[in-house]
Amino acid sequence: MHAPLFIAPVIVALIARHCDDAAFYWSQLDWTLHSPNVKLDRLEHFNRLLEAHLDGLKTAGPTGWNKSVTALERWHKPGEAFSCTWLALRSDDVCMLEDLLKLVSRRPDQLVRGAISALAACTAELYIAIARNWSVINSAPAAQVILLRAAALRGTIAVTQLNVPLPIYLQSQNAHIRAAACRACVVAGQPGLVIPLLREALNDPDLQVHTEASIALGKLGDMEAAHPVLLQSVLMQASLYSDATGAIRAQASRRLQRWVRELAWLTPIGAPEANDLLAQLPPRIALTFALWHGDLAHLPFVIDQLSDENVGRYAGWVWQTLTGIDLNANGLALPEPDPASLDPDQLITETRLDADSGHPQADQAAVRAATAASPHLASRGKRVLLGREMGAKTALDLLENAPQAIRAMAAQMLNHAQSTVRINVRASTTEQRIAMNTLHDMFTARAAA
Repeated sequence: MHAPLFIAPVIVALIARHCDDAAFYWSQLDWTLHSPNVKLDRLEHFNRLLEAHLDGLKTAGPTGWNKSVTALERWHKPGEAFSCTWLALRSDDVCMLEDLLKLVSRRPDQLVRGAISALAACTAELYIAIARNWSVINSAPAAQVILLRAAALRGTIAVTQLNVPLPIYLQSQNAHIRAAACRACVVAGQPGLVIPLLREALNDPDLQVHTEASIALGKLGDMEAAHPVLLQSVLMQASLYSDATGAIRAQASRRLQRWVRELAWLTPIGAPEANDLLAQLPPRIALTFALWHGDLAHLPFVIDQLSDENVGRYAGWVWQTLTGIDLNANGLALPEPDPASLDPDQLITETRLDADSGHPQADQAAVRAATAASPHLASRGKRVLLGREMGAKTALDLLENAPQAIRAMAAQMLNHAQSTVRINVRASTTEQRIAMNTLHDMFTARAAA
């Protein structure tokens, strides 16, 4: 006689915990791109916890889905959108994807990032199934944007699985779709086809579209056409950012930071317009440009920012990252205030976050003197990180051992130096390790040849 089949009870409180923690750990992984502390081993820890909570939601079936949707409707955050998309992709119920799209379409500016992340990370089989349904011209705009941006992250094969050719997307009436299509052009594997289309898109009246076209052209090697357009876009976005407040300012900041990083890589070392740009951008954004640009000629600008209480700690970290000289270890930092003297009700500002991240307050006079006394810190006419010109081996070492903020720059260097294997420091740690190992084998073979 067979024993009766045991069906485990659904513990609602536990499912709610899975729901909250899955969104939390996705948000942690999303935030770490700019972290000066989180390294690859910590990312792996976050990934394991995220996967465990997602598995818990999937095992809970309808209860897991309902809890996730309720959380998305309540909080309107990309972490909850990621969880819902992850579950919907793995379900045979097409209504789940339809319900998800309705929710995301109500607040696309806030939620598409989470949905893109889930689609970019799913299996090839799941992606193909979604591509068949969403890559039609009458799909919801949010669906087309999510699919195109996920394809840009997944690579050339994902773009070939779209039912609609990229030129059609580039002619869409929806600006967000056109901008997403510009991103997908980078990995389309057809530069002869897409470069003329992207050059046309440089004249698009929408700021986001012609900016994404310029970034795409820059990545495809057409620097001459891309750079002036991206430069003007950054200045315009900086003005919008300065006038914005609340959630709009946060979105404007995220977009501006990304555009500035791309501009820093498109701007030739020694270009005179770089100095003018530093003077026109908000100080924190200008420091980000100086860091990603990697020209030691801009160290005097960075040192000048050390006295600004709003960005002084960040400026110290930028100087330290450019030069490779640790402020604390070399006696270049000021004593920290007594924790008891700090206001517990102080607002959580970017300045406060700099301190919480462990950035010391640099001694400006000492840093200035140390810079003047170090001939190797003079401009070399080449891009520098941690006081060194980055070769492939050094960049790979940083990907293995450095914190995310530096890993992102090392990945940018590798991606610009070769187009065979793309490194995405937002991808799962498994995908990152596969890409890093492939690059290591590729560079080793070249060195032995």
